[in-house]
Amino acid sequence: MVNVGGSVSEVGPSGRPPSSQELYAAGRVIGYKCFDQNYDFMKCKAKDDNPTACVSEGDAVHGCVYGLFKQISSTTKKEFDALAKCLDNEDLQPHMCKAKPAEPPSPSTVAGRHAPPPRPLAVSQAV
Repeated sequence: MVNVGGSVSEVGPSGRPPSSQELYAAGRVIGYKCFDQNYDFMKCKAKDDNPTACVSEGDAVHGCVYGLFKQISSTTKKEFDALAKCLDNEDLQPHMCKAKPAEPPSPSTVAGRHAPPPRPLAVSQAV
């Protein structure tokens, strides 16, 4: 979570809006979980240019997104905050924040034992 004025405030309708790095971190999940609400909002906006015509659809989008942030905060807060911090430090470049794969096992160890040294390859004669 973002430090606002010396204290950490939760994302929510009565709290604070999500920061850009938090939106980037949750973007795929928001797109998947809130698809229907976003779709209804975009359909409404395409039909009517009046800014107040789609308030209820916009509220549904906000409710979905804020509900998702509440769920993230209660289930994976530590991991989410680490990803958001990395995105902030890496100029919102998600590929810079992907987990690095584990080191492959050393060829000299097999199942915790040392493997025999490799035998030299036989040199074949050129024809």
